[in-house]
Amino acid sequence: MAFDVRIPEPGELEELFAVNSFSFGMPPSAERVELSLKLTDRERLLGAWADGRCVGSAGAFTFELSVPGASLPCGGVTWVGVAPTHRRRGVLTALMTAQLAQIRERGEAIAALWASEAPIYGRFGYGLAMQQYEEVRLARVHARLRSHPNARGRARLVDRAEALAAWPAAWEAARAQRAGLHSRSAAWWEIRVLPEQDRPEAGWSPAFLVSLEEGGETIGYVRYRVKRGWRHGLAAGELEVLELVGVDGGAEAALWEYVFGVDLIETVAAHNRPFDEPLFGLLEDPRRLERYPVDALFCRVLDPAAALEGRRYAAEGRLVFEVVDDFGGYAGGRFALEGGPDGARCRPTGETPMLVLPAEELGALYLGQASALALWRAGRIEGSEAAARAAELLFRWHPEPWAPEIW
Repeated sequence: MAFDVRIPEPGELEELFAVNSFSFGMPPSAERVELSLKLTDRERLLGAWADGRCVGSAGAFTFELSVPGASLPCGGVTWVGVAPTHRRRGVLTALMTAQLAQIRERGEAIAALWASEAPIYGRFGYGLAMQQYEEVRLARVHARLRSHPNARGRARLVDRAEALAAWPAAWEAARAQRAGLHSRSAAWWEIRVLPEQDRPEAGWSPAFLVSLEEGGETIGYVRYRVKRGWRHGLAAGELEVLELVGVDGGAEAALWEYVFGVDLIETVAAHNRPFDEPLFGLLEDPRRLERYPVDALFCRVLDPAAALEGRRYAAEGRLVFEVVDDFGGYAGGRFALEGGPDGARCRPTGETPMLVLPAEELGALYLGQASALALWRAGRIEGSEAAARAAELLFRWHPEPWAPEIW
């Protein structure tokens, strides 16, 4: 079956988003269309048409993604879906072909996405670059925290306007420290993070907004909601942390101390937390912290030289490698990478490669969490063990990458 993959006309947007909703089993929403278009350009939307009807969709946000030691323009892939009536007919492949070409033409060296189903995107060159905790949960009775030598700041309840003014700076400070966080425009803050109309699920309070301040400066914040509950006269409420961000470990410790100090709460849960969650080290009994790991960002390298020169490396090293890119060929070739904490140089080369890896695995290594040695042991990377160890030392980065928000 032939498909016409193209940017939708203004009058076709409603149909495109309706198909996307259909693919995810959700009812269509005119409000969703309106808000979505405030966060991306129509030129970054793609639809697949067959027999005059839209049967698939894909889109991308324009932002920067923090990478180890730096930040790079990134195609934030989203709204990917195929109508259930047209599955397994090549619609997704046609959409991915057009989208990757569009991203590369825009000069974005990397693309990233959240995958609703993990096996889908490897064949398009995306690798699992980050895992984190979908949820951490702790009974408050076990929330005995160790003292942190640099814990500081004073918590203050703020309104939406104050949060919009002060929180972006704290977010950018966190972005400077960890890979995986995307830049947020003013519209993004106003529409997605701190919407004017907070519509909590049944039983939950609207979000409480609390800033952590020191010397007139916001050094962190927490956004959370509460579900009140009582059991035989005893408080049994639940507190759900929606986002907790500190500019450093001391600020994060102070925010957790605040969270566990909220009264009438039996259980505290937080979503989308990093693998090196500082709370684990703060607890006197960390075994009590329930942790549920999940796949997070998948990364696709489209311009290896620009992408690899755009990040930093934990130790000085040199690696010659070959990338096999069977979908589009964007990352294919042999490259010599020389990198370290202060910068990197990556150029095409004719040298014999020390390692050979698919584009998917290059994407997996890119944010600094995936282990080159583990991929080599799994047969995903070819070469000697010594070369795999060299790649391990070069690519790994700390702290762990983190993506607090699903887009």
